[in-house]
Amino acid sequence: MSQQCYSDIECKIIKAQIERRAKFRQEFLKLRTDPCKHATEAGYVFDPALQRFLSMKSCQAQYFKPSIRTVISGILNIAPFFIYGYVIWYERNQFLRACECGKIKYRDRTHKF
Repeated sequence: MSQQCYSDIECKIIKAQIERRAKFRQEFLKLRTDPCKHATEAGYVFDPALQRFLSMKSCQAQYFKPSIRTVISGILNIAPFFIYGYVIWYERNQFLRACECGKIKYRDRTHKF
């Protein structure tokens, strides 16, 4: 069993990603804290990628296309609420029928009038 689980090429790629991320972070912090650069932009750094993402999310409903996957996911998200409601309704009706028939005495009921 070798000591490294990555090859030399993978290690170089990982190190390059780390260096690139650090460089972008330093650039962002430099731009963010520069008082003169962004005085006209209300004090924030305009990021075009973030703006595209937020614009896409705001217009998502207008471009929605229904498919089998969205229908199934919608049903699977709502179905547990209906199942739980049915179980509660069924148990309550069983309890009320038992009370009406006299199977449960008044003193044994949990919620008395």
